[in-house]
Amino acid sequence: FLPREEDPDLPTEEMTETAPREVSSLLNAYVGGGQLPGAYVGVIEKGKKSPKYQYSVGWENNDEKAFGKFGEKAIFRIFSMTKAIVSVCVMKLVEEKTLDLDSPISKYLKEFKKHPKVCVEGGEGEQRKFEEARQEITVRHLLTHTSGISYGFLPPADSYVHKCYRERKIASLDELFHHTSEELVKRIADCPLLFHPGEHYQYSMSTDVLGYLLEVILGKNLADILREMVFQPLGMNDTDFWVPKEKISRVRPAYAMNIGYVISPVKGHPSFGETETRGLGKAPVLASGGGGLFSTAEDYLKFMGMLLNEGTFNGAKILKSETVKQMVTKNQLPSSTIAESLFPGGYPALTGKGWCLLGTVLTEPSKAAGCSKASTGEYGWGGYASTYFQIDPVKGLGYIFMTQVLPSSSLPIRPQLTYMIHSCHPVTS
Repeated sequence: FLPREEDPDLPTEEMTETAPREVSSLLNAYVGGGQLPGAYVGVIEKGKKSPKYQYSVGWENNDEKAFGKFGEKAIFRIFSMTKAIVSVCVMKLVEEKTLDLDSPISKYLKEFKKHPKVCVEGGEGEQRKFEEARQEITVRHLLTHTSGISYGFLPPADSYVHKCYRERKIASLDELFHHTSEELVKRIADCPLLFHPGEHYQYSMSTDVLGYLLEVILGKNLADILREMVFQPLGMNDTDFWVPKEKISRVRPAYAMNIGYVISPVKGHPSFGETETRGLGKAPVLASGGGGLFSTAEDYLKFMGMLLNEGTFNGAKILKSETVKQMVTKNQLPSSTIAESLFPGGYPALTGKGWCLLGTVLTEPSKAAGCSKASTGEYGWGGYASTYFQIDPVKGLGYIFMTQVLPSSSLPIRPQLTYMIHSCHPVTS
């Protein structure tokens, strides 16, 4: 796939050092060709408070290409990039010995007191077979998506577990956001598991369970927990589960990818329902630990800076250095990669990558798309609207990409951008 020719009249903005031409040309081509409504990239280095460079491209007028000011202060739906922030809060409790990574979650959550069952054969009626789970779900299982929980909108859609999610109205994103965290977790716990905990990988609602776990242990709602533990110390003033009225004009519209790589506004789209309006001017029912946050590039770069600096950023200490290393330096899956650990028929594999306690971790750079020049141990994750971030501890480098096109990976820009950024930032001795 190659983006279409770039539009010579495209409004662009350099905000710090000049971005490498390879990076700016790629974004210009995608936006100018109409495959993206706008795009932002920011690169940060270890030990630095400000980005090395930022590049923004997008439309500011109110015609059919409207996307608004596309800079570091634009507000985006970051969806699953929420997971990394929740995981950091969980690890803070592990660091403080309030939580144990390998303790069963039934120790903390009454919803999981009943020993879970695994559906080993779907079938119908009496043909359906269940087994007692060989072990209980632990905090580590939730952090690594090896819990046996799934997402109802991911494959294998024909499984009995996913049927249970549909019956309990927790299968789609819109359905999830209509439940409180307690209601959601109760419904998840009422369903059987897709596999025995710890034996496979399946991307899942596990981080929503972790969000609720934080609420139960700390006796506060998740929004307040994240604000106190991460947002306020780091100065992430525009990150929350909803956007107040005075900031709504800064929220970038969401777009859907259609056949032929043509985008259209997501509003009214049959597959994405309430995405455009959810959280604008009013908090949704669910503060989703798995995918509910709005944020800006400016805010998220501060979070990335904290990780890159091993727990501290601009004088604020969020985690100990050893805790960050524990989170991100080791693949936690039963096999060396997601591809090998994946539940059969499950979420498409990410070749060459494993999963740490925060997101993917690069285990085989030569096999992962766009990662041949990245370092083993690079980690990060993305969001449903095609946003993503990566941190390379070896190079002391982090980078973030922001846009608003659903679903994620509609375009190959993530591996293309990864390759170009790393080509411009070789390892220095």
